[in-house]
Amino acid sequence: MHSRTMRSLAFLALCSAAAAHPFNQYKAQNLHQKSVGMPLSDLKCNMMAGVNASNIDTLKLDPKFTGEIAKYTCGTDRGIFVLQRPEYEGLTFSCADFPLDWCATGSKTCDYAKMFNDNKKQDLMDKIDLWFEGVFNSSIEKHPADCTFDAYGAMSCPEIHKDDAWKTAPWVKYINNEPIRGVNIGGLFVLEPWINPSLAKWGDDIRDQLTYSQDALSGGKHGCSADKLKDHWATWYTQDDFDDIKNKKQLNTVRLPLGWWYFAEGAGIKENPYVVPDQNITDPKHPINAVLQMIHKAGLKVVIDLHGAPCSQNGLDNSGNKSMSTNEDEWGETWLYEKQCMDDTHAVLEFMAEWIVEILPKQGVNDTVIMFELVNEPWVFSDISLVRDFYFYMLNTIRAKTCKGDCPSSYWTYKTLPLLFHDAFRHFDWAWLLRHYDLTNVFMDTHLYHAFNIADIASDNEGCDRQKITITENIACQYDGLLMFKHCTSLPVFVGEWSLAVDNCMGFLNGSPVSKQSKNNWNAGQCHKGGAAQHVDSPWWQEHYNNFANRQIYTFERQLGWTFWTWKVDEVGQKDPNSNFWSFSQAFGKYITLPYGEGYMGGCDMLESVPDCIESNSNKTITKDDRFFATDLRNMKGRHW
Repeated sequence: MHSRTMRSLAFLALCSAAAAHPFNQYKAQNLHQKSVGMPLSDLKCNMMAGVNASNIDTLKLDPKFTGEIAKYTCGTDRGIFVLQRPEYEGLTFSCADFPLDWCATGSKTCDYAKMFNDNKKQDLMDKIDLWFEGVFNSSIEKHPADCTFDAYGAMSCPEIHKDDAWKTAPWVKYINNEPIRGVNIGGLFVLEPWINPSLAKWGDDIRDQLTYSQDALSGGKHGCSADKLKDHWATWYTQDDFDDIKNKKQLNTVRLPLGWWYFAEGAGIKENPYVVPDQNITDPKHPINAVLQMIHKAGLKVVIDLHGAPCSQNGLDNSGNKSMSTNEDEWGETWLYEKQCMDDTHAVLEFMAEWIVEILPKQGVNDTVIMFELVNEPWVFSDISLVRDFYFYMLNTIRAKTCKGDCPSSYWTYKTLPLLFHDAFRHFDWAWLLRHYDLTNVFMDTHLYHAFNIADIASDNEGCDRQKITITENIACQYDGLLMFKHCTSLPVFVGEWSLAVDNCMGFLNGSPVSKQSKNNWNAGQCHKGGAAQHVDSPWWQEHYNNFANRQIYTFERQLGWTFWTWKVDEVGQKDPNSNFWSFSQAFGKYITLPYGEGYMGGCDMLESVPDCIESNSNKTITKDDRFFATDLRNMKGRHW
């Protein structure tokens, strides 16, 4: 046998062995299937819309404006860039060495300052856009951060994203041709100690819904009770809540987090360690179905979310099963690698799809569900390719299903039901993970918080607190580039969770017990005395929280829309001043106002001039009555800085 043939057979054997690997249990992509999104090389990076031909001649007179643009472009990629146009082939440029034809005729040199001086209006804007494009295209990865430039840069893909994503969503006609605007119903069916502090004596022994259930089912040594939990399901949310969400708050959607244990019986899973309702999930009187009927009656739509998967997809208490491992890198691995855990997850999701498509419509909830999220927040350190394979497996399984008899009248069939993938807090990876697959009516969920990472939360005095909020206000505008990148290169994006918190000071926010909290939630002084308590009613802070909210909403509504986390916390939780930044019902009217995303600052046309953390508090005492001044702004309309 020829050696070439032997090598070919060996290669085929190797491929077969790889395909049979126990962790590679899903079929491969079809290389003939057109990929979603567009190549990274086709992305556009230009100046933000707030800077344009009508105001650039005024803005360029301020050296701070031109200096900041130079600061965030000239320091990128060794300070060099290329212009991928035929006339500039073979040339390398920098901020000190722009093309000579960008400056006045006869110029012997052309740096960025002279370029600004020698050009006007649209001619100047065209050169700035070429500059930004050159810097972005010279970057290694074409990462969304490569087109930020401190929020001056704006990413786009005109071939795909011709209009705001929500305008072409399959459910848009069902929500009055608006983006999704909504809240999460957190803490109702999946307990979280910080949302439900009054429900248990949270600590070492009772830390999540699993340990609550285990105590309740074994005599209640620690005070947990099945009857108390059932009463919670039946009474914590009422029709008044959903009517308020729809009418007074003018929202159109709720996201409903659910645990796998409510669907275990229907999925054929025999072992279930959780307290569950007395009714079967197919019974209209089941608490989940009763809540959905209230949602339907209020005229709201719902995103159904598997918030807790068998064995826990992330090791967090919001999955119903908090990991006690001190090695957070391995959280969620049992779910991903243990075959029984994955098999049970498949069974639960398949049954939940039946419940949505066939069972709920027969209960009169036939025009309410607009998306089905396959799992919430797979752990960020998981093998993301296996998470992708899991999504593809469930997509194939659900799309292949048929109704048992005639399909009831509903918005969706199994082939059209909109499915939602959570990004596992990974952004760039999805640009290559979703290639060569039919992803019709599939969307991406991302959660954008500022309350968990040290870089976001650290501040040990009022001055640093103020620096922190102004930076997050700017980041809210920078999100536009991140979300646009995700939409351009993978799927349309829905922001399923966000808040106004810029620290982790809400009681139990990082879980219970406190002794097992992550080092990533380190005490850097962010919960210093005063803190949230003096921010709640301060005019300065109210205006900045209002701005922070408006900018997030403004940005999110360029995509599919948003649901705030969460609608409310219980009575004990409300006593914590930090709850004002997590509870929509408390924040509304104070920090979140109507019309959504159109606050006094006008979206992202104006950016914050960020104070120094030390200097802002070193020479004066900042009081809660300090007002917000217009001079705090970088106003892109050219009136003032």
